[in-house]
Amino acid sequence: MKMREELAMKTITLDGSWRGKGISPEGNAIAFAGTVPGCVHTDLLRKGKIPDPFYRYNADECQWIEGWSWTYEREFELDELSEDAYLCFDGLDVYCDIFLNGHRIGQADDMHIPHRFPLRHAVLGINTLCVAFRSPTAMTRGLPARPGAFTTERLYTRRIQCTYYWDWVNRFVTCGICGSCRVCLPGKAQLDSVYLYTKNVDEYSAQIGLELAFELHGSGAYARYAITDPAGRLLYQKIRRIVEPTIEETVDIPHPQLWYPNGYGSQPLYRVSVSVYEDETLRRELDSRTLHLGIRTVKILQLPDPPGSEAYEKCLKLKKAPHVSGENASWDRNEEFSGFIVLVNGVRIFCKGANWVPCEPFPSAETAEKITALLTLAARGHANMVRVWGGGIFEQDSFYDACDRLGLLVTQDFLMACGDYPEDDAAFLEHLRLEAEHAAKRLRSHACLAWWSGDNENAMAADENMQDYTGRKSALAAIGPVLRMLDPHRAFLPSSPYGGTPYGSITRGTTHNTNYIGDWFGYIRFHDLLDYREYFDYFLARFCAEEPVMGAPQIASLRRFMTEEDIFGEDDAIWRYHTKNNPAEAFREFEIFDYLRAIAAKLFGTPKSGLDKVFKMQYVQYEWVRLTMELFRRSKWFSSGLIYWMLNDCWPASGWALIDYYGTPKAGYYGFKRASKPLIAAIDRSAGLYRAFACSDSPHPAEGRACLLLYDLQQEKTLWERRANFAVEANCSSPVIEVPAAEIDSLGSDSTLLLCTLETAEGTDRTFFFPARPQDVRFPATQVRCLERGEDYITVQAEHYAHAVSLDGDYVFADNFFSLMPGEARTIRFEESFAHQSGRIDIHWLGEL
Repeated sequence: MKMREELAMKTITLDGSWRGKGISPEGNAIAFAGTVPGCVHTDLLRKGKIPDPFYRYNADECQWIEGWSWTYEREFELDELSEDAYLCFDGLDVYCDIFLNGHRIGQADDMHIPHRFPLRHAVLGINTLCVAFRSPTAMTRGLPARPGAFTTERLYTRRIQCTYYWDWVNRFVTCGICGSCRVCLPGKAQLDSVYLYTKNVDEYSAQIGLELAFELHGSGAYARYAITDPAGRLLYQKIRRIVEPTIEETVDIPHPQLWYPNGYGSQPLYRVSVSVYEDETLRRELDSRTLHLGIRTVKILQLPDPPGSEAYEKCLKLKKAPHVSGENASWDRNEEFSGFIVLVNGVRIFCKGANWVPCEPFPSAETAEKITALLTLAARGHANMVRVWGGGIFEQDSFYDACDRLGLLVTQDFLMACGDYPEDDAAFLEHLRLEAEHAAKRLRSHACLAWWSGDNENAMAADENMQDYTGRKSALAAIGPVLRMLDPHRAFLPSSPYGGTPYGSITRGTTHNTNYIGDWFGYIRFHDLLDYREYFDYFLARFCAEEPVMGAPQIASLRRFMTEEDIFGEDDAIWRYHTKNNPAEAFREFEIFDYLRAIAAKLFGTPKSGLDKVFKMQYVQYEWVRLTMELFRRSKWFSSGLIYWMLNDCWPASGWALIDYYGTPKAGYYGFKRASKPLIAAIDRSAGLYRAFACSDSPHPAEGRACLLLYDLQQEKTLWERRANFAVEANCSSPVIEVPAAEIDSLGSDSTLLLCTLETAEGTDRTFFFPARPQDVRFPATQVRCLERGEDYITVQAEHYAHAVSLDGDYVFADNFFSLMPGEARTIRFEESFAHQSGRIDIHWLGEL
């Protein structure tokens, strides 16, 4: 073998065009031009061999793919070799053998980790590389059935779980080289990993830990590492000989600029560069890496509630809620209670956000542009946290880089969801150990990463005193030890939810209100919803990591995967197909789509037309988000976080997401944006009082003028009004007006609406309170017309009071589903959504004729 004379790492990319071939179980073959990174579905779609899997029922016509075997092949040329040379695949989905020049050089069965294979049987000149994938469903056929949600053959396979079918995405079980591929010819020395973390911050400095790990293939190499501040000024530099495979340093940074979550401060990022050189002359660089450092500390505060305290008494009251009492009492057996508050740099953070799922059903189709666009929408909507859900993937680097820049805290699940995985299999636990090692090394230096969770909902009914439970071995025997070694300064929660007895309880730790969705939907199906506000108030928790909300997308988006008849006609089959259903008992007779349609009709009235049906199924998500966020913010620091299910879609669906597959915000997004502003008004009716709240997440005190008024929509006049000056401390919520309920109720009728406005030097917020269900309010007949439209704005005006004015189009609007007082005109700015197609904007509102 010809030895390399070069001392620097050399890579030969194998991304790009490959030859693809599929073989059916019967022996039929299909050939196509493949792409790496990519997968079978996207390759076949690109060549017109399958229909658009997102349109109408077309996904059904793609199901044959998962039963076939597939190969990808290409040639590459080598003009030099070394004994240390290897092939690197960043992602292989999933069961495959790798052949080089006809010789099998390795195999893979885990898409969540990179794979290296020694370059055995390589020759100088032309080499042929083939990756042969076996059907992932065939590989698990005949294995014992396991308990779990949705289809459960997935539990044996270490690949993305949600695309085996979930209640928001169709089944897309694919194969392919889903990450980059390259030949690597190592040099004398190269970087293996760089680890940055904040040790502590005090009045003197921020102490930064720096740990460098190297792969050494010789001696005499040197490392140079430097830190520059956010303005680019050099703060620290050191040159050091690489003697051992690791170097550790502690660096003091005086007058540090601290990183804060969105809304609580800025996100200054320091630049840390590391280079490896051939020798002390530093003339020949062998390897380099650049990272960004956000200086911050993160802590989870879980102080016990003293018996008799307000929080303690509230917990006792919540334990009487129907979903955790009586026959459901096993879901909260806590006798002691505690909060769950995230502190960043010692500042309490009220966490607002949503769950992230892959933004494409095929991970190789994700782009940095789409990921960044979605996360930017979240930040502009005042989110400060996203949870990366365990049924997806470890996202690409652009995701975590964007969260660093935008101030979005990340809670990262390990990649298991809703099932009893084969934890008694040592090979399965080894998969998890390798996944944890890879994820920890890649993600641990990010300022955004707040904590790890072992899985999604596998251990919801468990508690820490149980000797064995679903998920325990995965978390505590496989994942936990790796994190203690590689990321010891960050919290690891063995599951999500986690913390109480059981882990899914509401008075300690984190909670998933999706756990109680059967109770919610039973209420929606069998009750008239006259007490809907009081009912949803039961679902308060200390920190809710999954809060489900449903709603239909904008009509502009529906038109991209449905026909006009599908959208507005009486046949709802395509709605059901793109809403997807859950196989749980609560959904067998009454599907998720039925619940969406039922709550929309019971809250807002029986639809009068196809357009009215769609509008009400859209707007229900806004109202659902508004009510729940106002509830949690009124209850600030008893509750300290509300994370919705879910932020985004990975397939054109009508269901849970706040932002649809095309990157167009749904009504729920605008409800979230309004209810998550730094300062909002909120109205509560309880204990014989109406109370108007000022809820502040601002790091600064707020003061201004509050107004609570009862308005007659038909007479267009104020029947009752109370004004007051208010001052609210930074980062807290408090009532600013209190009125005996009888004083207002005696004047109320079916044409009155209670409104609360907060006016400060920074702006105005207005909220409303329905005396009963919205459908029981007699809204006036009105028209909303467009006064003017420019390139990036539209001005609308209402003749009489108009509730929930919707601007429907392929745009991101500055505000939407807002109310207009009689004669009020508003100018709304807009910009094109991520996958913008049409320039059309339609105007709708509740009660539109």
